[in-house]
Amino acid sequence: MGISAFDAYREYVALKNHFTKPNYDYIKYNGKTGLKVDSFNKRKDKLFFEKLAKKDNVHEFLVANLSGNPKLWIRDLAYSETAENTYQSWKKKTQSLTYNFKNEVEEHLYKPFNFNFVVKPGEHPLLMKAYLAGRLSFETFCIMLELTKSIASWDSKMEYDPIWQDLSNKVKKYTPFIKYDKDKFRKIVIDLYGD
Repeated sequence: MGISAFDAYREYVALKNHFTKPNYDYIKYNGKTGLKVDSFNKRKDKLFFEKLAKKDNVHEFLVANLSGNPKLWIRDLAYSETAENTYQSWKKKTQSLTYNFKNEVEEHLYKPFNFNFVVKPGEHPLLMKAYLAGRLSFETFCIMLELTKSIASWDSKMEYDPIWQDLSNKVKKYTPFIKYDKDKFRKIVIDLYGD
């Protein structure tokens, strides 16, 4: 059973705001917006939201697409084969999150473990380099930063690095949507890198 076109519209606006506006937090506000049905009914693009509402999981579809490209408009989403492919690819990644995480961490991180998080003046940490080089998925990158609580330290040490500042914001906005068992993933890291 799908959701209403208005609910699809509300979800779209809330997630678009989350990924584009620094002060809006979808999780904190529980996706709430001040949108009204009356104003929605006057929109000329209602048809797109009616189409979007028919998706199996509108929330996941929007997270998959807007987290990668928050500038997408509703018409880019509702009738787009690219948007559907992005969603299917995202679903595969999230369904095999544990497997991918373990393989990526095992293959692409250095020993000793802490070495991956060191910020040297004028250089990016090895973990960040591995992500930027395409050796780590964004999900693995976000999980590693969350498990090690490295973001605050990196933010202060790379305060004037535009690449990190942009990436830091994306990590903070996307990480709450990654569903994983922290204890299980922490154990994977300890099993691979514990002495």
